[in-house]
Amino acid sequence: MVENILIVDDDKSILNALRMTLEQKYVVSTAENGAQALKLLRKQVPDLILLDIGLPDISGMDLLKKVRETGPDIAVIMVTAVDEVRTVVEALKLGAYDYLVKPIDGQEVKVTVHNALENKRLKDQIRRIQQPNVERYSEGLVGHSPQLNSVMGVAKKVAGSVETPVLVVGESGTGKSLLARAIHYSYGNLPGPFVTVNCTAITHELFESELFGYERGAFTGAKSEGKKGRFEEAEDGTIFLDEIGSISSAAQAKLLGVLEDRAFYRVGGNKPLKVSARIIAATNIKLERAVEEGLFRRDLFFRLNVVKIEMPPLRERRDDIIPLTEYFLTLYNQKLGKTISKISSEAKKVFLEYHWPGNVRELRNTIERIVLLEDKNVLLPEHIPFYPSEREPTAGSRIDFSTGALDYTETIKSLLEEALKRSQGNVLEAARFLSMPPHKMRYRIKKYGLK
Repeated sequence: MVENILIVDDDKSILNALRMTLEQKYVVSTAENGAQALKLLRKQVPDLILLDIGLPDISGMDLLKKVRETGPDIAVIMVTAVDEVRTVVEALKLGAYDYLVKPIDGQEVKVTVHNALENKRLKDQIRRIQQPNVERYSEGLVGHSPQLNSVMGVAKKVAGSVETPVLVVGESGTGKSLLARAIHYSYGNLPGPFVTVNCTAITHELFESELFGYERGAFTGAKSEGKKGRFEEAEDGTIFLDEIGSISSAAQAKLLGVLEDRAFYRVGGNKPLKVSARIIAATNIKLERAVEEGLFRRDLFFRLNVVKIEMPPLRERRDDIIPLTEYFLTLYNQKLGKTISKISSEAKKVFLEYHWPGNVRELRNTIERIVLLEDKNVLLPEHIPFYPSEREPTAGSRIDFSTGALDYTETIKSLLEEALKRSQGNVLEAARFLSMPPHKMRYRIKKYGLK
């Protein structure tokens, strides 16, 4: 397919020269000012624009911003009469691919245009490959509640800004990771990968080398060829720092430097590497409280908190419970070859009245279990694992305050048993329900012989 190029320049001689240089290979349109360019853009979106910075009616920089709003996928090459570094840098930050300085060499134009279009074709190819993920993560955030609509509205707005960090907060299981992926796959325009960093799974000693990589021979045991860090792996994509509240004070200081400078050094390196990835951080703890308690740096919190998106718990978006239930029911019917096609009104009532401590993740797990174990075509209240305990709590799931004294061991066991029951035996989920570190959860399970 022949690409379309729009040339915007108020100098007719340059306009004609560029048109003659490029029309042998491309379909070329021309405009002598910003108004003409915008009129042509409304008729057809080109693949590439050669855009003069010094236009008579509107600056090339302002027109570039409008182009980004009209077609974020358009490749743009800026043309300037003077090699002004500040203007060029600003244009590149706004998404221009490259720039040319007048007087323009014909061969340089051809090479730059070829490279810009090749880069665009590569981005389009990556986007087509990622399309299944786009559909997956946009559909996964199911619902029509005002709370969810508000969250998605903010997500769409921030997706276009790569340099602004995003902080996603909310209880465990509310879908923070899902929202981060939706920003990357569904609303963003980045060709790079989505890289997840589970901050709780990286020891403090290895945090710097894992995130920033290291040079050859940086320390004993280092790979001979060195290693890329997660920030390098996320080039032109998104890096998702999950459970950011768990990192050490030393790691917080390093991360603050990266956010401030948009650059980092490999361990043992002396060359700064640019951060080209969008940074999204998430946590299920109150960072404000952690700041007050001296557990989290105040300056890092303010730097991360530029755009904060709070994922509401499921109990606060009850309008979404039944749509989510139906979505997961369809999903697991397809995966497991079942035909549970209807939810009884009584079962819907149970779902709506339940408080969902594990949020959307608990709902998903509940539906998966039901579809896996049940053979009827209708989902009934007795299929729901927590239904009996909601109607008639068992002795083991209640704590009796009437005697005025509590048996500590029995109280702890009751809480552990209830958490394991709610999480369907998933230790990590049970630990999250109780806001308990997983290793302590495992220790107490073993201590009380619960599993």
